[in-house]
Amino acid sequence: MSTTEDTYWILEWEQVMCLASAPRTTIIDRLAADGPMSVDDLSRVIGMKQTAVYHHIHKLEAVGLVVATDRRLLPGARKPQTLYATPAPRMRMARALGRKELRGGVTRCASAVLRQADREFADGFNLSPVHDGSDRNHGFGRQIARPSPEALEKINAHLNAIVELMWQSNTETGQPIAVSWAISPVSDDTNPKSKKGQLR
Repeated sequence: MSTTEDTYWILEWEQVMCLASAPRTTIIDRLAADGPMSVDDLSRVIGMKQTAVYHHIHKLEAVGLVVATDRRLLPGARKPQTLYATPAPRMRMARALGRKELRGGVTRCASAVLRQADREFADGFNLSPVHDGSDRNHGFGRQIARPSPEALEKINAHLNAIVELMWQSNTETGQPIAVSWAISPVSDDTNPKSKKGQLR
């Protein structure tokens, strides 16, 4: 783990493996986006039973990915609720990709993120009207290319800009959206340029 003022870098095996779970990734994302929340708040927002949320919060707290920040007593309630938050507003795992000993865990985390994206994409049709154009709120895509080093640098700059924009544009009243992406090398064995002749 490494922490700056607003970024928490996830670099420990136990933390990486804890996030190889779509529900726990979702809890982290919602706490980072919406600030301190109780188990009741999280249960309502992500549509999960309170007992399940307690289970996941306990796991996240045990590895330091979630901290109890305050207690809140609601009108008519008998006991206060604990509010939970992430250690920093930005929770990042990007540096873990460069550590060979973490690759298995990071791969499982990527699978969890993409499984969650699959569920959110399907659920999104029932949550809000689908918009296209400049106010697009629902979409997907996949493309394979052979970018030059300069083009790859621009692609990564754009991806980083999207992440930064998501963090900076977070509001209390906007419709929540999720942006999930994956970038990876793919096999070059079927490259027609490497074989004699032409495809017709």
